Amino acid sequence: MNGGGFTDLRINPQDGGVSENFWPSFTDIMTTVVMIFLIALVVLLARNIELVQQLRSTMEAERIAAELARATGEEKDSLSLALGDAEERMQQMRLEIMRLHSRGERRENIIAEQLIAISDLSRQRDELNEQASNLMLLRQRLEADVENQKARLRTATDALKNREFELQAARTDVDNLQANLVSLEGSLHTSQQQTALFQERLSQKRQELDASRQANLQTERQYQTLSGDYDSLKIKYDKLVRPARSAKGRHRIEVRYQKDGGQYKIAWREAGQDEFNTVQRTELDAVLTRIDQAHPEGLYIKVIFPEKSGLSYNEAWKFTTQLHRNFDYYFKKQSEPVKNTPAEPTLEAATDSPKPNHDE
Repeated sequence: MNGGGFTDLRINPQDGGVSENFWPSFTDIMTTVVMIFLIALVVLLARNIELVQQLRSTMEAERIAAELARATGEEKDSLSLALGDAEERMQQMRLEIMRLHSRGERRENIIAEQLIAISDLSRQRDELNEQASNLMLLRQRLEADVENQKARLRTATDALKNREFELQAARTDVDNLQANLVSLEGSLHTSQQQTALFQERLSQKRQELDASRQANLQTERQYQTLSGDYDSLKIKYDKLVRPARSAKGRHRIEVRYQKDGGQYKIAWREAGQDEFNTVQRTELDAVLTRIDQAHPEGLYIKVIFPEKSGLSYNEAWKFTTQLHRNFDYYFKKQSEPVKNTPAEPTLEAATDSPKPNHDE
């Protein structure tokens, strides 16, 4: 240690003398101080830049949050307006369903009136059957009844067309309801419960449409019933000028016709036989042709329909008409047209054959 109490750290100390070379050491010390200051300054600048960037990020995040809050408010207002529109449309749908329900009640009233009209026609038919013995004296009255039946048939046809127009209108209404339902589903994703309720009401509407279709089918059956009544009147009218059909002196053939499981079954037998022979339609025609050629007096064809034959009226009528016109002596040889009747069969009088009887 030197006299001042400090250790001499110089590389080449000079004992006992005063040195003038203290500047290099001072320069090193100042250089070190400056370097430390510069390093600290650089660190501070880097930290300051990082803080500025964080401040900018914070301000940008605040701006984005404010913009998001504003957009959220606008979207909430838009959803509120959409919900109000949806509720208004739902109310309109309820009113439309009430209107269609009222229309269905009016249709039921019309159907009831038509049933009453059909009942009246059935009663008139029974009266005509009771007066069958006096047909020769009541010819003019029967002609007037035939004209009335034609008018009623035309009325029923017009009613059927009106029903078809109403059915088309109902279908259009259903299509409109379906389009409105799609629109509601697109704008009300958060209203699932209300949408499910509306779909249930739409299903009820479709059931009402199915009921209307059933009413339309019932009207068509009424049309067929009126056609059958007209055929009965025409047959009775034909009896005024044609001889009665009888099995006396004819070779009797019985043909049984039915439908089981969607398959048509035909069986036949000659008079005096106990068992029926099952055949196909082409085989039946061949057999009847052969028997007809062997019996010049002619064949009397009796068509039998079991109680539960499974046949519709048109199927039974068509089968009976074809057999009679091709093989029965009465219809086969009746070549002259009936007086005051059309030469060609029309929709109201499609054949001269009597109606098929449902025998046991």
